[in-house]
Amino acid sequence: MAHWTHNPDNCPGRSQEGAQMLIDFWANRKTAEKKGIKILGAYVAATEHIYYIIVQAKDYQSMLEFFEPLIPTQKGAIHPVTTMDEWTTFIQPK
Repeated sequence: MAHWTHNPDNCPGRSQEGAQMLIDFWANRKTAEKKGIKILGAYVAATEHIYYIIVQAKDYQSMLEFFEPLIPTQKGAIHPVTTMDEWTTFIQPK
């Protein structure tokens, strides 16, 4: 799960350049697929200035390269997650 945020003062949606950066970033997901990155879901909390992007990647470096365009204006974190179904199967007492 990738979590990216910015403060309202530097919101990329408030400038033509920032908006274009986001459009280009999102369009790049087709290229990222060729590197083994699959977008499972993506959500924007516009009033909170947060992006949540659920990603499945074959390698960490390719995933970092995909998110690189966001770095100049965003703060991000990548949280490895698993589904609750997988987790509850994993933790079952033997």
